[in-house]
Amino acid sequence: MLTQRQMEILERRGLDVETLVRYGVDGCDRGPEWIRIPYVYDGEIVNWKYRTIEGEKKFSQEAGAKKCFWNHDVLIDKSLDNQPLIICEGELDALSAIQCGFSRTVSVPDGAPAQEIGGGETVKYTFLDNAHGLRDVQAIIIAADGDGPGNNLMNDLAHRLGRVRCKWLKYPKGCKDLNDALRSFGHKGVVETINRGRWIKVPGVSRMSDLPPLKEQPVYSTGIPGLDPHFKLRPGDLSVVVAIPGCGKTAFINAISAHMAINHGWVIGTASFEQRPQIDFRRNLRTLHSGKLAITLNENETALADRWIDDHFAIMVPDFEDEVNLEWMLERSLAAIIQYGARMISVDPVNEMDHIRPEGMSETDYIGYMLKAWKRLAFNRQVHVMLAVHPAKLQRNKDGKYPTPTLYDCAGSAHYYNKTDVGIIIDREKKSDKTLIRIAKSKYHDVIGIPGDVFVKFNMATGRYEQMSREGSTSWHECDGDD
Repeated sequence: MLTQRQMEILERRGLDVETLVRYGVDGCDRGPEWIRIPYVYDGEIVNWKYRTIEGEKKFSQEAGAKKCFWNHDVLIDKSLDNQPLIICEGELDALSAIQCGFSRTVSVPDGAPAQEIGGGETVKYTFLDNAHGLRDVQAIIIAADGDGPGNNLMNDLAHRLGRVRCKWLKYPKGCKDLNDALRSFGHKGVVETINRGRWIKVPGVSRMSDLPPLKEQPVYSTGIPGLDPHFKLRPGDLSVVVAIPGCGKTAFINAISAHMAINHGWVIGTASFEQRPQIDFRRNLRTLHSGKLAITLNENETALADRWIDDHFAIMVPDFEDEVNLEWMLERSLAAIIQYGARMISVDPVNEMDHIRPEGMSETDYIGYMLKAWKRLAFNRQVHVMLAVHPAKLQRNKDGKYPTPTLYDCAGSAHYYNKTDVGIIIDREKKSDKTLIRIAKSKYHDVIGIPGDVFVKFNMATGRYEQMSREGSTSWHECDGDD
């Protein structure tokens, strides 16, 4: 039994002797400063913990004893199911909580580690494997000491038990554990400390007021007549442009890119696999810059256009030996953003990339993975990413013409509809250059526009679009699919 001196020492720590005796705390033959604490598991004593309560701190346990929580059996007491489980670093801290009305309290058997162990396998935490019903506990308060080892214990337990259900305690000034709070501030100090327990932060979940302010990005006109009500370009978005080869998707992307460069000073990072950069792309950009056919420009006009191209376009051109896979494209796009200040990235078309799927990944899963990577780049770097995509092989109508494609016709997956912010369909009557621009999807109607059709005429001499009415056009399916 406890000696009078031991009871006085424990009472000075704020502990109630009657509570200690009820939980089996006893003196022992190791000396007047030693007590022993029983570990009960399923109703039986399976271990004794020995510790000093005065002078130098010393601890020991029975050799080869079962590893379990002290006070383990509260885990299987159904009458306590509505209470949080409190896990303390030491038995006297746990007894402090129990004394203040928190019956569902346990203690780890071996204190806190000097170093955080993380997720590695270790005998240090085998007592968790022996804990009945621990998986069913909804809320856990980790009452580790407020020091380095205590922080290690808190993180190790949270990792193993699941951070989403764990709280931590901030102790009153001058206290490092619950027994200190009891000794310094009494019953109220322990109750308020536990009731103010804070959820361990889980990255990605917070209150609105805790989120950092996010700058609202402005929206920009594309410069295409009549398109603004349906599509305005915004940094951070991912758009997909779908058209049968030869039906005007490249002209559409070039026109928007030139408009953003001329009117807003943007730099465009572009990979255009169907235009030779030094010939076709430069010729098209010269025309767009000047508003007249490149072949008609004089020497000064050509030089002015070329200077503008150098200032506003970062050209992503692979070497013949390069494997132009997703990783290659993302790295070059990032280089265009960081080194050249690109605000928009265009890839025309993504079908020309080397789509090498990881082993075991389906084409559908790969498309979703790829689009997610592009969306992440757009959002993290606050650039607009525009991807051109050829649809899968379409069947001609009875009149021999191709139907207008949809986002669901893209080769590989309906992800081209589901995972993009804007979905754009281009369909052009090749003989007349009359063009349908269909905004098939707009994720943010109130900001960037609502889905709808716009009918324009492509002016080959300027590289730009001119507004026209729909009247007089009986078909929008005259593109023959040739490049």
